[in-house]
Amino acid sequence: MALPAAPLTHPYLFVDTETGGLDPGRHSLLSIGLVLGDVGEVRHSLELFLRHDTYAVDGAAMKVNRIDLAKHHGAAMDAGTLMAVLDVFLDQFFPCKSEPIFLVGHNVAFDRAFLEAFWKQMGRAFEPRFSHRLIDTHSLAAGLRDAGRLPIASLTSTALFAHFGIEVPEEKRHTALGDALATFELYWRLVELAR
Repeated sequence: MALPAAPLTHPYLFVDTETGGLDPGRHSLLSIGLVLGDVGEVRHSLELFLRHDTYAVDGAAMKVNRIDLAKHHGAAMDAGTLMAVLDVFLDQFFPCKSEPIFLVGHNVAFDRAFLEAFWKQMGRAFEPRFSHRLIDTHSLAAGLRDAGRLPIASLTSTALFAHFGIEVPEEKRHTALGDALATFELYWRLVELAR
């Protein structure tokens, strides 16, 4: 039997997804990266790959995420198995189901839309398990830039990672877990900058 997880001071779930395109109603969710931790210390992470019978992808998106669909298909889980793994992960670290989980990410509304579409596909309600409130590192960075605290013009994840010296190995960049881990570090750098 697994020991209960120590409670997180900041119970946020950092998330990134890789998808077959920009439209959650049409394109395939391919992978999910999840990170938990406190004040710059990663405590738990998970990356899941979703198998589809037929993939709906856009060439431009696949060029960015560099996913080889044949390899992906062989390593990925079917939707039911993936949802079961997610349930175990979430129940372990967010056991109080009456308290919604706050998602954190860079342009996190995009990731939320794909996750919500997947939950709906599985016949599950996304809320109230997840909060409708999001924490977006892009928005935090914009506020700090506009307050004169962040001297940077571009607020892309690439520009922000470079500004803060957050190194993502090339083979991990634009992977769900690689970007979720980098965004976790970015969030705490932005918090520190705001102090």
